[in-house]
Amino acid sequence: MAKRNNPFMHYVQDIEKEAEDFLRKYECADAIDTPKPVPIRNIATRLMSLDIVDTEYLSFDGSVQGAIAFTGGVIEVYDWSSEQNIGYAVKQPTVFVDADIQNLGRVNNTLAHECYHWWRHRNYFNYKRTHENGMEFAFRCNNRLSHFGSMLGGQWSDEDKMEWQAKTIAPKILMPRNAFKKKVDTTYDELLAATGSSDRRFVTPGVIDIVSDFFEVSKQSAAIRMLELGYTEAEEYCGEVRNNKASMPAPRKASAAKYHQKPISLVQAFELYLENDLLKSALNTGAFRFVDGYFVFNDAKYLQTDENGSQSLTDYAQKHLPECTLDFSMRLVPDSLVHSQSSIMFRSDSVFRAEPSFDATTQNTELFNKAKDFERKLQRAQEKSITPAAWMKQRMEEAHWQEYTFERKTGLDKMNFSRVQKGAHNFTMRPLVAMGVGLGLDISEMEEVLKLGGMAFKSGDREQEAYRYLFTGLYGQDINACNAFLEEVGVETLGTKQKK
Repeated sequence: MAKRNNPFMHYVQDIEKEAEDFLRKYECADAIDTPKPVPIRNIATRLMSLDIVDTEYLSFDGSVQGAIAFTGGVIEVYDWSSEQNIGYAVKQPTVFVDADIQNLGRVNNTLAHECYHWWRHRNYFNYKRTHENGMEFAFRCNNRLSHFGSMLGGQWSDEDKMEWQAKTIAPKILMPRNAFKKKVDTTYDELLAATGSSDRRFVTPGVIDIVSDFFEVSKQSAAIRMLELGYTEAEEYCGEVRNNKASMPAPRKASAAKYHQKPISLVQAFELYLENDLLKSALNTGAFRFVDGYFVFNDAKYLQTDENGSQSLTDYAQKHLPECTLDFSMRLVPDSLVHSQSSIMFRSDSVFRAEPSFDATTQNTELFNKAKDFERKLQRAQEKSITPAAWMKQRMEEAHWQEYTFERKTGLDKMNFSRVQKGAHNFTMRPLVAMGVGLGLDISEMEEVLKLGGMAFKSGDREQEAYRYLFTGLYGQDINACNAFLEEVGVETLGTKQKK
């Protein structure tokens, strides 16, 4: 059975009339004959109910000028902070204008291009989704695709045809034939009279400047339109990109396609902890407690403890998360290169994974500085001559530990308890860490104990970093919770197997 043709594939018979029909459709019929700028942004937002996003970079090389999502979905944008494509999720029809475009004329042309797609082409894809299980939901408008059909051996796809229509008709929407010619003719007359010249070529650059500013289009676009309508004097300016200063890209910013203040798992945070110096430094201060998926500044204003010793966020903290919690963001990263930059369409079956990140935002740097000034209320004078075993013995006596308490809280056997009581045994790091977890030591106390034994957590060693993380990311967790975490990240667990 032959494939049924899509009834919404639009064919253009007269491109000038097509542009005029657009203007009639969207309340701008007077612009067809009367010179005036076409309010294309207003058409997009008010009459088409399209959102406009102009803060994102659509490609790393500026090749993609615009895009339109006919439905909700994920558009790929380029994040200069991570130098990778990430996903920007939209919930409704949205137009994207590349953030590098600073020139009003180029912005307007991009908007007209995308608005034409919305007018003539959205029903084509609606039909494909409902009748052909089509996955295409958005156009990517690449300004460097000049040879349509090249991927099909010279045959144009429907998408090629639609992109050509939008590219060709957008300038004619902004510069309607009759109104544009009137303005050009009037401008020529005025400039020739003002200069006393009879040579139209002499004043043509001035005409292009005035007409482009009037219709709010680029100078190159105005020159091309003049040539199309018979003003041959403009030909030499059609390939010239003038006013470069206005077209220079602004300093590139990180993508806003990140979802901030998101809960994070201890394992996800640990992987970031291993490679992110700011996060490691912040947690190593001991000023944060992991509660309900957040690293919360340890203060009674933000944390409350119930009768069972479990901590939770106060009502105030829940309403003021940026004030008291480290900010982890999530970005959508493509699982595979489903779309090449040369592809016209975005597909709704593209797969993205949520990837956490920790950046030097104002929130994180301020909390880090606050943590550095954090003074622990629990201070214990340490004798430098004391051994780790003797130090642990003092703490266990203060806590009224018995042999069974030691075994339950540390997972170590009774032989290790006997060695603690003697106070002279040289323990290795792993059993000391188990005791530290059982005693609820904070990071500064644990590091002090190791220092007494001539040891320290080694940066860059995954196992030792994981043990240190027990006193930062998992501070306050019991031996079972800590061992569950160690097992999940592939590090040897603490407990009875320790005989030293």
